[in-house]
Amino acid sequence: MGTFIGSVKWAEKNEMLDDLLNRQDSLTIHSMDQGFEAEVKLINSGKESFVLKVWNKGSKPNVSFQFKLLNVLHERGLSVSTPLGWGIDSNGDQVMLTTFDGTPVSKVNDKKMTDIANILAMIHQMDLKEIQNINLPKYDFCDYFFPGVREHSDIYQALAPLVQRTPIKQEHIIHGDYHLANILEENGRYAVIDWTNGQLGDPRYDFAWSLTLKKIYISETHAEVFRTAYLSKNDMPQEELDAFEALACLRWIWLSRNGGTPKGPNTMERVRRLITGNPFLKEFEFSDISTSKNKRSGDGMDIEAVFEQFPILKSDGLVLKKIEDHHFNEVFEIYSNDKVFEYCGIIPKHNKDTVKNMIGHFERDFNKRSRVKWGVFANDESDRLLGIIEVFDFNQKVNMVSIGYFLAESHWGRGIAAEASK
Repeated sequence: MGTFIGSVKWAEKNEMLDDLLNRQDSLTIHSMDQGFEAEVKLINSGKESFVLKVWNKGSKPNVSFQFKLLNVLHERGLSVSTPLGWGIDSNGDQVMLTTFDGTPVSKVNDKKMTDIANILAMIHQMDLKEIQNINLPKYDFCDYFFPGVREHSDIYQALAPLVQRTPIKQEHIIHGDYHLANILEENGRYAVIDWTNGQLGDPRYDFAWSLTLKKIYISETHAEVFRTAYLSKNDMPQEELDAFEALACLRWIWLSRNGGTPKGPNTMERVRRLITGNPFLKEFEFSDISTSKNKRSGDGMDIEAVFEQFPILKSDGLVLKKIEDHHFNEVFEIYSNDKVFEYCGIIPKHNKDTVKNMIGHFERDFNKRSRVKWGVFANDESDRLLGIIEVFDFNQKVNMVSIGYFLAESHWGRGIAAEASK
């Protein structure tokens, strides 16, 4: 690792980076979850950790601008990572080094949604006079957020009158993509990352985009907490909010057609509801989203009932409920046992850190509406994990789901899996 950061031609750096360079031989490096635009690595130095981002996947953002912007925001006390330096590596790719400030928010509650809303409100309230020396870019709204939209006539027919009706202001700093994956948390502190889209823009759109993503990927309930908290700081008439939410929906549809949005089993249904419930969109038809008001007849599965809140199921002998962090030892016992996964094609996990992260992923998958993973507990010993059972691959067309389960070996042969599945 040392030779790598030593080989970077640093265009700008601070004393923290100078210190790392002086002791680079003692650093360790680990790959992190990769983004669409860059390779991301975690650098450890004793008790300190840092993130190195390398733009080697075709995207060529203005990293110098991002570095300057982070410096200014950090100096003003906003919740961002501390930048250490940026430069060009031996392959000619731009790199930037920042402090490591935790992992993306996965578990949400009312307090977190309020905190996250307040951070966005603070960003939008920032006085531009304090950052005028970094020359915030200003872009044409449609060309930047909807490039090539005229090729999608159905989107453009809805977009054009909206933009005429609601002139876009460019008087405040905006993040441009404020969602949970771009908000890190550690020990109750937050840091907003990925300022690639940072610019002079309209905070009404920035907020509406963030709110729309929460409605699609988290829940209406948590989105409402976020909405209320933000509007208590930056008020907005309902008609304006409806218009900007319409713009955000259209942006999501455009990104979806270009492969830029994740989708769970119920994502398109949520988008459909946002469209039909918006006064500026409800009369439009979009080629890839059915907005027909005819409901499917019959007793089909109700996905919303599953994911509105985490379901707890009980039988005479068992209770299926959420797996918490303090169940780590039992989860590790299951996932590290080769016999448990001998015939199911899943690789056992022998690294404790990997398994610890997986528990957070259980909650993330539920919030994404992709699967429900329960812990299996006995009614008379309700905090001792016996196994794990999950449902996934929700297919509403044929009313079918897939079920999988993994029991601790010490509980095999007692009919637990059969009772839990029932």
